[in-house]
Amino acid sequence: MPSLSKFCERMRYWCEDANLGYNQNDRWNFNNPGNCDCSSLVIHCLQEAGFDTGSASYTGDMSDELTARGWQRLPFSLSSVRAGDILLNDIHHVCAVIAGAGSTATIAQASIDESGHATGGASGDQSGRETNTRQVYEYWSGWDCILRYSGSDSGNPGSGEGASSLDVDGYVGPRTVTEWQRQCGTTTDGTVSGQMADCAGWYPRMSAVTFEATGSELMRVVQERVGVPNPTGIISRGTICHLQGWLVLSGYDVGGDSAGMLEAGTAKALQRSLNDGRWADGTN
Repeated sequence: MPSLSKFCERMRYWCEDANLGYNQNDRWNFNNPGNCDCSSLVIHCLQEAGFDTGSASYTGDMSDELTARGWQRLPFSLSSVRAGDILLNDIHHVCAVIAGAGSTATIAQASIDESGHATGGASGDQSGRETNTRQVYEYWSGWDCILRYSGSDSGNPGSGEGASSLDVDGYVGPRTVTEWQRQCGTTTDGTVSGQMADCAGWYPRMSAVTFEATGSELMRVVQERVGVPNPTGIISRGTICHLQGWLVLSGYDVGGDSAGMLEAGTAKALQRSLNDGRWADGTN
């Protein structure tokens, strides 16, 4: 099944972790180091996340190919963007929203090569900004539309009580976070906000995060439930250790993850616990 959470995570990976540069003449070179352009990056990450992209090959045919395969073409509004959305200018550019919502959302994109050109640059990200993540923005030529997935992993879990039907894919993206928020009784916006960038290395499998260092409403509730002293809403290694302990005591295998590291095993255990509705009543 296609996964928006994995799509967001793969966009983040190629733009932040991998050494991926920009070169339209070498745009399908997804290696480390390698090269892409804006549309090949989005199409490749959609395919990695299990989406059917048809014959999509560049910005000019993405809308037709994706809307024939479960995506909606919506008018662009900065206030309405959310994680999992694709922002498209049909002629010039495309990017993906990978975390947050509205004007403070985070996007991932391939921009330009190290010399400010579209072709000819060296393989890999020579400037640190050829592929990048940043706050969402109004494109100079305008975004023509939002492409939003309306299939079974659309990021809109049901509003009923108890169990859910998350993909157990090991990526804590917007749909997993929304369900966690729903069961914990907090605001459901699909984002763990207020975190500290210096702590992000402890949760490589969590993509739906923003960094304001103010603490998260969801994380304060989670910290209280898993026994973190003096909950701050900031995810630390200690928070993840307590979460792992809670999951193990509740009967969920964290798959050999290191203590204090939210990796694939812990993410899958969390998703299984949410699918069982274990957070809905606040108890083990």
